[in-house]
Formats: sequence, C-alpha cells, structure tokens
Amino acid sequence: MMDVQERRSRWLGAALTAPLLLFFLLILAYPVGRLALLAAPNGMHVDAAMLRSLRNSLVLSLAVALVSIVVCIIPAWALARWNFRLKLLVRSALTVPIMFSGVVVGFLAILTIGRVGLVPRFLEMLTGKPLLSGAAYGATGLVLAYLYFEIPRATLALESAFREMNIDYEAAAATLGLGPVGRMRRVIAPLARRAIISTFLLTFSVSLGSYGVALMLSRRLTLLPVDIYTAFTGFLDDERAATMSLMLLLFALIGAACSRFLEGTAE
Repeated sequence: MMDVQERRSRWLGAALTAPLLLFFLLILAYPVGRLALLAAPNGMHVDAAMLRSLRNSLVLSLAVALVSIVVCIIPAWALARWNFRLKLLVRSALTVPIMFSGVVVGFLAILTIGRVGLVPRFLEMLTGKPLLSGAAYGATGLVLAYLYFEIPRATLALESAFREMNIDYEAAAATLGLGPVGRMRRVIAPLARRAIISTFLLTFSVSLGSYGVALMLSRRLTLLPVDIYTAFTGFLDDERAATMSLMLLLFALIGAACSRFLEGTAE
C-alpha cells in the first residue's frame, strides 16, 4: 500500500512541477542553445579584450562579495539575535536598495561622487580642491555602487541563517567566558560557515551579472556585461556578444552550482 502511495506521490509531484520545468527550459535551455549557435561561426574565439573584461568583472565581483560579507556579518548577527528599538526600521531600510534598479543606483553614485557630486563639492569647500571628483566613473565608484545593494542583500541572507542556528552553543560559549567577539570568531562563524560561503557566492553571482550600474559608471574600466551590450547594440556583432554571454553564463553557473552544493551538504 505504501509503495502505491509513494508512486502516486512521485507522479503527482512530477506532474505539478512539469509546467515550471517546461517554462525554465524555454527561458534557459533554448536561449543558451541559440547563444551557442551564434557563437559557433566565430569558433568561440576569445580575444585579449574579452579576457580583460572578464578579469575586471571577476575581480570586481570577488571584491564586492568579500567586503559585503566582512561588513554585514556582525549586523546580521545582531538583527538575528538581539531585540532593540528601530530593528524593524533597520530591516525595512535594508530592503530599499535591493528594490532599486541598477540604473538608479548608478545615478545615485554619480550624484554622490560624480564630477559635481555632493562629496567632491563638500571637499572643495574644505580644501579648495574638488577631491574625488569623477571617482564614480572608476573602480572606486563601481565598488561603492555595487556595495550599496549587495551589503543589504548579504545582511538579510545571513540574518536568516543566524536565526536558524541553535542558540545553546552561543549560551554555552558565553558561560565559559567568551565575549561577543570571541563567540563570533570561535563559535558563530564556524557554525555558519556554509551559510557565509553560500552568501558570498550569491553576492558574487549577482555582482557578476549586474548590468545597470556598470552601464552608468564603467567609463574607465571595461566590464563584460557592458561589452556584451555594446557588441550587440552598438556594433551588431552577434557572434562576439554571444561568446561573451557564454563566458559570463559559465562563471555565473559555477557560482550557483557551488552554492547549491553547499546547501545540499548542509542538509
């Protein structure tokens, strides 16, 4: 009887998820196949400019992911473990940057550290020189703009992970005399290792594929998403755009696969 019920449950689950599977095949498998066909006449030729843009994108995404984790880990722990005033306001404020499109975030960065942004004008009043003028269009501006929406994303993700951790371990460590910093370093961080790495990979993947911010700010630094857009719309070079798209997709899938692997080993 149990075997019949189990078989029915499996068939029912497959039937209910089949439309979703078909949908993802249409929006993922077919477009990727088309990209491969477009890149095939070019023999998937990867030149130095593509590799430079890929390197810049990878370095930028890794730096943003690392800084996001370092900055958000303690606030995420505080949000998960402590009850304090304005906690709901802080959590709500963290969701706002995630809702903004990349173009809006890039424009905010220009208003802040652009050539006539708030920070250069303020520094000019203090020093007589417009320091950091135009910083928005270089690596500094890109990193700050990416951090604007990646730190909130990482904070909320880690908060959920910390909330699910067994609080008894922290209580035992406190009983043994470990302070907050010691508990974070010797107890909390090791227990949340998989969640931290998974959040790092998520932040890396989102940053790698982010387009709006890069389009607004990448004047001095070539990035793969912008080069794809330029090749496709500016030069009508479908083969080149397809090749770079497959390169970007490959690294994004590697990050996603590593994240899923960590989630599976944690179960």
